[in-house]
Amino acid sequence: MAIDKFSQLLHLPIDNVPGAPPPEDTPDEETIDPQKPDLTCTPDPTKTRAHRQVVGVENAGGKAYGKATGLYNKHRKYSEQWNPWHPFQSAHDFQQAQSFSQQTKMLIDQHLRHGLHNFNIESFQSADAPRKLLSRLDFRLGNDSWIEDHSHIFRILYYRDIFKCIQFLLAHLPLQAHLNFEPVHLADSESRRIYSEINTGDWWWDRQDQLPAGVTIVPVICASDKTHLTNFSGDQHAWPLYFTIGNIRKDIRRTPTKRPWILAGLIPCPPKGAKNTDEAWHSAVGTVLSALRNLDITGPGLKWDCADGFQRQCYPLLAAWVGDYPEQVMVAQVSYGSCLMCEIPKCAPMGHATFRPLDNPRDQHVYLEHLDEPNLDVLHTLGVHPIRNQFWQYPLCNVYRLWQPDELHQLLLGFVKDLLHWLLKYLKARNVRDQFDNRFTSVPRYPGLQRFSEPFDSMKSGSWQGKEIRGMIRTLAVNCAPILDCSQDAGKTAVETASDEMVMGAVRALCEFTLLVSQQNHSDLSLAALDDALK
Repeated sequence: MAIDKFSQLLHLPIDNVPGAPPPEDTPDEETIDPQKPDLTCTPDPTKTRAHRQVVGVENAGGKAYGKATGLYNKHRKYSEQWNPWHPFQSAHDFQQAQSFSQQTKMLIDQHLRHGLHNFNIESFQSADAPRKLLSRLDFRLGNDSWIEDHSHIFRILYYRDIFKCIQFLLAHLPLQAHLNFEPVHLADSESRRIYSEINTGDWWWDRQDQLPAGVTIVPVICASDKTHLTNFSGDQHAWPLYFTIGNIRKDIRRTPTKRPWILAGLIPCPPKGAKNTDEAWHSAVGTVLSALRNLDITGPGLKWDCADGFQRQCYPLLAAWVGDYPEQVMVAQVSYGSCLMCEIPKCAPMGHATFRPLDNPRDQHVYLEHLDEPNLDVLHTLGVHPIRNQFWQYPLCNVYRLWQPDELHQLLLGFVKDLLHWLLKYLKARNVRDQFDNRFTSVPRYPGLQRFSEPFDSMKSGSWQGKEIRGMIRTLAVNCAPILDCSQDAGKTAVETASDEMVMGAVRALCEFTLLVSQQNHSDLSLAALDDALK
């Protein structure tokens, strides 16, 4: 297993233990072993190649075509008279208003009356004024950006112009230092490729080669989820559609206070018992994203301002869709229980050798040909709805690759939780379940380790969320190893020994896979380790 390779990193010498051998002499300087795993995924500048280094500066992606004409012209025109902190008088006043937003009015008034004279606030002198000034900030789309569509099947569709929202994010000054405009090939010191931001992956490189030279790709990342609001006002629901762009760094995208996501639309929720809900959903989403669908990738692109002060020829492309499994099924228009990416038979057992995701990927072009045939049984067999998916019409978009891995729901609360139940059944059949429960509830206190006072299946199912599963995985192998140890003769038969060895290997692989997949960056080495653990 790959865990055997990584155990070298975790080996520590044991000192001052009675009966332990003397520590070995360590060399003054540790020699670097090329085969030693390096999971830090640290890029080597000498091995990193940008797109301009491959195709030349003139043809490189993200090329600037002139100065921006938005806020920068305003800044040059008014020079020192332009106040970027408007409606506040200074940056200090703005920072004070932000800190006051979480305080009570009484505390704010006390501070304003008895504040230090060296830090006088000029923009406001009462507790109500900061909130009013914050609501007048220019860096927002405003309520007048909403469009109403009364032609929808279920209620009114509210949405925004998707292109105006993208322009807003690209030209947003606080994001100036956090934007990427061209693909980059990252590698470590051993020339192993590193995958970090979206511009370091194959998707951006492949799309850049299919577009005119020098253009800038704007990857659009959508997210939707039907949300239950309340049971006391008529069982109300909301179906928001958010989006962001992949040019923004991922550490900024996942920080809510940076406001990298924009509410693009409110999809009407169908009433209970309504029919054709999938068609209504696709119709509403198609209205919101119609500008992306109608983009001409053979044309000159869209000349938009960017936050760094330059204009670029931009091509916004639908790149990913974040959502739970029911949401992804609706996007891909496949039958519930089917794989979103490949044609593996529905409800096939784990380890099915006939179908593999890389061998049988879903192909929308093949499905289009089957739609023209009189017999649609082939599509039903493959788990595809016999209708034209609107996402097939989006340029350079593969709807079956929009799906993004969900560590919480699909791995921790899905795959890992199911294997844990399988492990407990095996331990019970081996009559060692009580030993495991005792070790499970006897983990000593240690920083970073979570202690459980009750056995796994004694706790309520709602108590096991992502945090609890992660904490349990950290000690699972240690709890199982003494029970399933095959090196000691405990009166086991040959069949029991072989079975315990296979189960312990599965436990170790499960722990390794879960811990490795949570890395922020990955490389060819970590991906190979994940593949070994999965096998």
